[in-house]
Amino acid sequence: MIKIQNKYSYSQEDLIGEGAYSKVYKGFLDKTNECVAVKVIDWSKVKDKYYTSGFQREVRIMRDLDHENIVKIIDMIHDPSQNREYLIMEYCDSQNLANFINQSGGVLNENVSKIVLQQLLTALNELIKKDYLHRDIKPENILIHQRTLKLADFGFSVKADYSGNQLFRENVGTPLYMAPQILENKHYSVKSDIWSIGVMAYQMLTGEHPWVADDPAQLLKSIKSQKLQFPSHIPISEDFKEFIKNCLQYDEKDRYNWDDLIEHKIFKTKYVIQKNYTKIEQLQGAINQIRQVQKRRGTPLEQLFNNLDMDGDKKLAFEEFQVLLLYVDNLMEINIQKGIFYRYNVSKNNLLNFNEFSRIFC
Repeated sequence: MIKIQNKYSYSQEDLIGEGAYSKVYKGFLDKTNECVAVKVIDWSKVKDKYYTSGFQREVRIMRDLDHENIVKIIDMIHDPSQNREYLIMEYCDSQNLANFINQSGGVLNENVSKIVLQQLLTALNELIKKDYLHRDIKPENILIHQRTLKLADFGFSVKADYSGNQLFRENVGTPLYMAPQILENKHYSVKSDIWSIGVMAYQMLTGEHPWVADDPAQLLKSIKSQKLQFPSHIPISEDFKEFIKNCLQYDEKDRYNWDDLIEHKIFKTKYVIQKNYTKIEQLQGAINQIRQVQKRRGTPLEQLFNNLDMDGDKKLAFEEFQVLLLYVDNLMEINIQKGIFYRYNVSKNNLLNFNEFSRIFC
């Protein structure tokens, strides 16, 4: 275990996420053994000159926000001897929303999607009260803790004036969720986050993005040239379609404002999120089955990994990993297959490395 000033502990085996210059581990508060998330920044590896100011801004904003639907910052410790920063945050016991969607078969029903949006808008309403704009809303930045959604990652957030006509110019965010004004490198307003919400709502209900392309330029071209369409094989209520359409209006003047969003009729009915215990039990049952089959076969894990690694890139794509799952149980549901894959893909790159693969058998 690695100790941080005899206050916190974590193991490098407990990696739960990573970025360009940081890694996040599950850790513990030594005094109470309470779980925490430990974000470790190695400043010696930071090459981006804007990262430092972005990190400082993120910490400042997180300290200013105190809400049940926003990840809390607990402590920050600088270790000059290692040239490291330790950001101690609230630990979320489940996956992020992206993984939750994948483990649910790639789509969520309307009731669950409403729960997600209700809790997200509650968090964003707190940002509005404190005059902040998030600028990177996407499923990966929404964590789940004891059935409660928590907005995270404020690295691109900024002070914003919601009462006036303040415009921004920085090209930040994740392209698939960026408003077209950002993709065009034009000025944009606080309504940019509303576009991101519309993209996310569409994704939850359909399992797809409303527009897809290989690069931001092609994405912008698709948004301009292709009318928003909903899949015919997925039933979506007219109210929800209306909500998404008005979030995804190209021109900001035609797009919903924040009052339209928060007061929309799809949120008039309150729902309570329920954990899908059956699916969790099925997932754990399938993992136990994999372990039992491997124990009987006795193949060294490294050899098994190499046998599955068809292209020899030292990583398993889902299709390569699926060969093992179908050998174990050729009737295994695709939801369970994807659930296992995404549970152990802690690097969130849709490829299992050997360390991630070997944890399945622990």
